[in-house]
Amino acid sequence: MAPKRKKPPAPTLEQEAKSFIKSKEITKSVPEKLSPQRELIAASVLAGLLASGGKMRAEELVEEAYRYVDLLLQYNK
Repeated sequence: MAPKRKKPPAPTLEQEAKSFIKSKEITKSVPEKLSPQRELIAASVLAGLLASGGKMRAEELVEEAYRYVDLLLQYNK
């Protein structure tokens, strides 16, 4: 009879999180070079989002602000 093999220890939650973050490619929805008008609108929208008191991470707030900017600029045309 062959000896039983032990399973390797499962990774900790922190190790799993680190490997998950490394495996995912973080995409930026914000262009590197922004027009001054778009930056100003985004800053205003971000201030409103922060004042609303929502519980969101910083990255989510910025992405949401730029989504609003895109909508505002789209409907302004």
